Formats: sequence, structure tokens, C-alpha cells
Amino acid sequence: MNICLTLCLVFAVFCAQSNGAEQTNYEYYTSGGIKSGLRADSVDFTLNGKKITLFSGSLHYFRLPKDYWKDRLLKFRAAGLNTVQTYSPWNLHEETPDHWDFETGYLNLKDFLEAVKAADMFVMYRIGPYMCGEWDLGGYPSWLLRDPNMKFRSNYKPHLDATEKYYKKILDIINDYQFTKGGPIIAMQFENEFGGIHNDNDKQYFQFMK
Repeated sequence: MNICLTLCLVFAVFCAQSNGAEQTNYEYYTSGGIKSGLRADSVDFTLNGKKITLFSGSLHYFRLPKDYWKDRLLKFRAAGLNTVQTYSPWNLHEETPDHWDFETGYLNLKDFLEAVKAADMFVMYRIGPYMCGEWDLGGYPSWLLRDPNMKFRSNYKPHLDATEKYYKKILDIINDYQFTKGGPIIAMQFENEFGGIHNDNDKQYFQFMK
């Protein structure tokens, strides 16, 4: 396939997957003011009352040097994507108890969210505490295992207490980045690949996260 044909096909895909207007995604989906976020209460997803099809790819900010974020995000956008999915690894952001890092280099979550918006895409954010992602302990900090009774992904109180501190810290950071506040985050997922809610322990754990 020659380069001209390849570029034509890429452009066609981009047009097919865009909002259909000569506007950026943010111009189109925020025009007239932001009255609602992402909704799934009809046949189609809607964002601020306008139909949207989510074309999403995964880009984990913590797996990539910060200087490469813009390049990768522009490539995502050029491929026709309008949404980026990412996790946050608890064990990188709190390597030791109560020592938080959301600012150093590739751990700067705010800068990543701003970079996604600058690239004209939205964010599906996956908070954990367990994220899987082929990551050590699924993102859990190893220091939690100092408790010999620790039970990950459960309603064990020390686990919930630690998770609550993590949630409060990270939710405070991302609060202003919700789409309804002018930011890029349109959806959030807690936990990942849990395998089913089978007992009261599971129900209590999920209710806590919700």
C-alpha cells in the first residue's frame, strides 16, 4: 500500500470517527454550556445531550516518560480516537505509607489529564484500588502486607481504611477534571476484573467503593 493511499485511509477513519463537524471535540460537546456528562440511558451514549461513540485506547501515563505523552496522544487522535483509558497505580503514588507523589515526572496525574484534553480527547479513568494491568500486586502497595491478616479486594477493615485514604487523596486531585467542570474525565471505573459479586463480603466491598 503506497503512502498516499495510507494517509487517505487514515484521514477517512478520522473523519468517520469525529463528531461530524469542523469543530474540536470540546467545542462540539460543550457548545451551549455543559449541562450533563456521559449518560447511558438511551440507545446511544450521550455526552452533554449529544450522541457520542467512544473510540478509546489505553495509555498508562506511568509506563511512559512524560516527554513522550504529547507524541503518543497526538498519534491516538490522528488514528481517530476520542477517548483515552488509564489506570492509577496506588503503589507508585504511595510507595511508603503517607508519602504521596502525584507530581514527579511521569507520576504527574494532573499534567497527564491536561495533556489529554489538549490533544482533544476525553478520559475514562480507572481508580483501583486493584487495577490488574499486569502490574505488581495489581497496584496495591506492598507495605500493606506488613499486616499478616491483610485481605486485598475485601471488606477487611484495615484494607478499607487504607483504600479510603487513597481514594480521598486521588479524588481530591481529579475532582476539578470532571467533564461537568470543564475537564476531560467522562467516566470512572473502580476495581477491575473482579470475577463476580458472590457474597456479603463482596457486596460490602463494592458498596464501599461506590
